[in-house]
Amino acid sequence: MFSLSHQGTSFNIDENDELMITIPPGLRGFIILWTKNIFLLSSNNGLTTENITVFPTEDYPDIVLPLHDQGVCNVAATSNEIAALTKNQKLFYGGLDIAFSKMVLIGDKNSSEISTHCEVLMFDKTGMLTILSPVPSNESGFYNFHKCIINLQDRLMNVRPHLPPCPVEILTGDFHNKMYYIDMMQELHFNVTFVPKPGTGAFPYVTVSNPHALGFRARLMQDGFTIDGNIKFILQIILLQQYNSGMAELEFHDEIDSGGMSTLTVDIYNKGIFCIDMHPLTALIAMDCPPTKHIRPFKNITVCNKGLFNQTCLQDNFSYIIKRDVYDPSFLGRQHLDQEDLNVSYSYEHLGCPILLYYDSPWLPTLELWEDDKFVEYVSADFVLFEINGMHNYDYLLTASEAKCISQPQNWSTMFEWQSHPDPHTAWSRTNYVLYTMSAAVIWQD
Repeated sequence: MFSLSHQGTSFNIDENDELMITIPPGLRGFIILWTKNIFLLSSNNGLTTENITVFPTEDYPDIVLPLHDQGVCNVAATSNEIAALTKNQKLFYGGLDIAFSKMVLIGDKNSSEISTHCEVLMFDKTGMLTILSPVPSNESGFYNFHKCIINLQDRLMNVRPHLPPCPVEILTGDFHNKMYYIDMMQELHFNVTFVPKPGTGAFPYVTVSNPHALGFRARLMQDGFTIDGNIKFILQIILLQQYNSGMAELEFHDEIDSGGMSTLTVDIYNKGIFCIDMHPLTALIAMDCPPTKHIRPFKNITVCNKGLFNQTCLQDNFSYIIKRDVYDPSFLGRQHLDQEDLNVSYSYEHLGCPILLYYDSPWLPTLELWEDDKFVEYVSADFVLFEINGMHNYDYLLTASEAKCISQPQNWSTMFEWQSHPDPHTAWSRTNYVLYTMSAAVIWQD
């Protein structure tokens, strides 16, 4: 199920027109929308849209694509390029740019006939476009495919008048095509090397596809010269959750507990169509806990270091019995259920040696944060505790009333009611947990 959190600007289409939508790969926020009467591009996940226009040439002096019965019939896109084929067999090409939504005619069959079918367009790699069209066999009812491979750089070289050259020589960053995580209150730091061609005035820009979740600060500094004598720049980028950035209004940023994902993109402003090989730098950013981090309970005394069990025994298909009157498979603490004793296989691989607790001794878990099997710090946080098999032979030192809760606290019964398939592993999350002012609950085992 999806929900809309931010509404974009509206655009008009005829109610009888079929609306086609293409989302280019890369999660950069681009959306391509077209009917036979419109051809639109959004660079910010649909918040705004603009018409894709045409660079006028000798072969195609117009500034708009063919429309109506001659309009667009198929579109192909990569994270950096776009191609469109019209029903009157004209092929257009352009680059996905936040500030330059233009295409140029690169092919034309010079036919006055309107195609009854639409060829397939696909990019094999950067700068190479393939067109597939079905060809009926003269000897059977089967079809073959005619494959046409187009070198886009060669086509662009032959456009008259000449297209503006690419204004940049170098745009590199080691974060390109990688995924990163930003945990709460943390930052990511990236550097981009940028060398513009002399006299072009080109400069880089930074965008994020989900600014409600991800914020950034950027600074461009001169960093010497290349061996050719051109000025080299370093673009320093700092990424952080928008909630913690201090740069957004309360109504704009997402809540800190909502997480989210965004794409970071570094590109050249208004670089034009000719920069085929100068692709934008992108990285996928997740506002979430990195998978390399995990929580462990502090184990100062275990059954192994006290000599009650040894690791070999626990690893050798060890199992134990839970009496039928001390567990509830629904995790609701129900008693006197008509059920059998539960045979449990112990997973030493996931649990290690069990913590040793003495009868009737209060116990409050101490949590540790680990990353890549290295201890980071002790965790001071609220948590929810349950016995993984539904055992309920423990009690709490304080009730809600004794802990002086000012309102009814959350409990297993109410949290399960919100789930279509009750599961203690997912009943609580950082998005539905409500903090109550109360003393710490300490449990002990009967």
